[in-house]
Amino acid sequence: MDFQAKPRRIGYGVGALAIFVISLGVAAVVYGSGLLVLSLLTWILAPLGIYTIVYGLINRRDTLYYVVWGLVIFVIALIPIVQTVMSPIVILGLLLIILPVMALLTYWRRKA
Repeated sequence: MDFQAKPRRIGYGVGALAIFVISLGVAAVVYGSGLLVLSLLTWILAPLGIYTIVYGLINRRDTLYYVVWGLVIFVIALIPIVQTVMSPIVILGLLLIILPVMALLTYWRRKA
């Protein structure tokens, strides 16, 4: 008999949980050492948003869903960092412009 191991795909939930725990660990080390002070929201959500975007681009199913939610999570994570330079309402407004454009482009691409 020839047994070959089939590669198992990691589901989104497993990877997101790993990224979440790693982010908490890095935040604890950075805060504890006093090296850098960023919002805890940024430390947790930015890597999760990036992971969600990358997962959406790699996953052939529901790409738009994961990329859009990853973008939303990442933009929310950036608000505490850029709020001194730009209003959070402007950032959310830009997000509300970008999301429908992405959805329309995907819709038109699938229809063609």
